Amino acid sequence: MTHPATSRGGDGGRGETPPDMPGWVKVAALVVLVMAVVLVVIMFVVGGDHGPRLHTGAAEPIGAFTSMVG
Repeated sequence: MTHPATSRGGDGGRGETPPDMPGWVKVAALVVLVMAVVLVVIMFVVGGDHGPRLHTGAAEPIGAFTSMVG
């Protein structure tokens, strides 16, 4: 016995497309994308004090730190 066609086109369901994403998934993805872009822009604009002197303190010269370690 053959199965009746379940799609509108009468092709037996072979040409069906998957359902669309729910709206909340699209909104959540958009919010995450916007937050990531804002974070990257802030990192470029503000910059930052990254490097070896970040953890040694601003007033402390690097030579003083290396003499304490080694």
